[in-house]
Amino acid sequence: MSHFSCIKTSIKSLKILQKTLEDLKFTYSIKKSYLKNGNGELEYVDIIAQKENNDILGFLWNGEEYTFIADLELWQDKIPVQNFIEKILQQYALNSIIKESHNAGFQEIQKETLQDGSIKLIVQRWI
Repeated sequence: MSHFSCIKTSIKSLKILQKTLEDLKFTYSIKKSYLKNGNGELEYVDIIAQKENNDILGFLWNGEEYTFIADLELWQDKIPVQNFIEKILQQYALNSIIKESHNAGFQEIQKETLQDGSIKLIVQRWI
């Protein structure tokens, strides 16, 4: 039976979430809307992310952070949904670090994805 799964995240910045979705090749709409599950039930979301013109997942702002919302029964991506959520959180963390590094005057020198999936980021600042 199809139903929505809501997963709490630590995502707080809309701009960094937008960059993260773009990095992961999603299009998105920032508008109060509804996501439909396999049973035709609707769930309110603030952001809908699409792939190939299909509404895949949504994010709901709770006043402090975004909640990830998806119908896991309809999940048809090549990677398991848990791995995908981890990928979103990893990319969001990377984008947060890069933004804060730039704000502190650092430049990105190198970014490399290692065999274990972790990301090595090198930044520097000239004094």
